[in-house]
Amino acid sequence: MTKITIDALNPDSYKKAASRVRKLQQTYANKNRQFVKELTNAGIKVIYMNLFGAGDSEIPEPNTPHVVMGHREGVMTATLRLSGEDVMFVEFGAGVHYNGPAGGSPHPLGVKLGYTIGSYGQGQGAKEYWFYEDEDGTTQLSQGTEATMPLWKADQAIRQKFVNIAKSVFSITGV
Repeated sequence: MTKITIDALNPDSYKKAASRVRKLQQTYANKNRQFVKELTNAGIKVIYMNLFGAGDSEIPEPNTPHVVMGHREGVMTATLRLSGEDVMFVEFGAGVHYNGPAGGSPHPLGVKLGYTIGSYGQGQGAKEYWFYEDEDGTTQLSQGTEATMPLWKADQAIRQKFVNIAKSVFSITGV
């Protein structure tokens, strides 16, 4: 705990106290930036691990993870984003081959949000495999995409590490 004392009879004492408060404000603003950055780093690592270490399923390219940082009225914000044409397939999966029965979802929010296996592409994902034509007209075989859930897993990792990162950045002990 920082203690600032003021000698009520000394005007310079008020100036020194005000200066000390401004320095503390800046210190905590810097710590807050560091805290948000460390949380986003924890999340982005999980996104990369789940995107590029996804196993047998092919991850549609390009899918690009990135962080959008902001600061407004003293509040630091960060948003982890995954952009690309097939982000929903990467997050929620497509096809029974990798994801279980049609109508369900391996993603904890899949059914609630309406992203169930086999619900997209005229029900093709309810089959073990299907064919489609790519941009050049070539017929391709697909068994779908595994629900790797990079954003869900990043969210869970951030929640799990939140308290320890806060304790570390803000030098909190005894909690």
